[in-house]
Amino acid sequence: MLRVNDDTVVATPSVPDRMFMKAPGLTTNDCKQLAYAVVLTARPMIPKLSGRAAQGLKPVWGAGWFGVKWDQPYLWYQEAGIRPFTMTKLAGKVIPMWIDDPTGEEHRKNPKAKQRTTVSGRRQVLIFRRAAKPGERKRTPIRNAQGGITGYKSVPKSYPGAPGRIAYRRYSPTTPSGSTGKIAQRNVGVRWRHPGLTGRGMVQHALQSVAADAGMREKTVYATYGRG
Repeated sequence: MLRVNDDTVVATPSVPDRMFMKAPGLTTNDCKQLAYAVVLTARPMIPKLSGRAAQGLKPVWGAGWFGVKWDQPYLWYQEAGIRPFTMTKLAGKVIPMWIDDPTGEEHRKNPKAKQRTTVSGRRQVLIFRRAAKPGERKRTPIRNAQGGITGYKSVPKSYPGAPGRIAYRRYSPTTPSGSTGKIAQRNVGVRWRHPGLTGRGMVQHALQSVAADAGMREKTVYATYGRG
């Protein structure tokens, strides 16, 4: 079990699948009602693509405690956040990706591509991208000002960690874009880089809100896993 304070999420070797609060002195039935209230409070705050994460939120309770569990592991990462990292495990694999297609342009390019509309109303199309293996290279044309090919050069393929992506540029308050155009020193500059997620604290907020409405002074939220 790990403890989650108001402002800090403690790292854990396993992915938690539930969060709860202690409620000393409350009966099982009282805690059941609080657990259901937490689900109703948390669901509207959960990001909605397919809606599975929100619908997978279930109440859990017992004498002196109440909380919720979820069946989609990624909900914990949205809850607690993750640091940026290079997705090295994708090397050599073909990755399906749902991308926003508000104008339908991507689907016109490939009419056979699968489409979906998210619960939040965004229209998306399914595309596929291959991540090369580390060290792979490709030939790319060198073009003149008129667009003609004058030769070829060898460049890294799009493998995890390959150079070629500019994540940060130097900031300038005097330019319309806010950028000087120069690459910032803290730039990562590699491909297949996950930007990380800022923890939303949705479930934690729901638990503490319900507890406050019930007149409880307890504010500590716990995260745990693997209890069925």
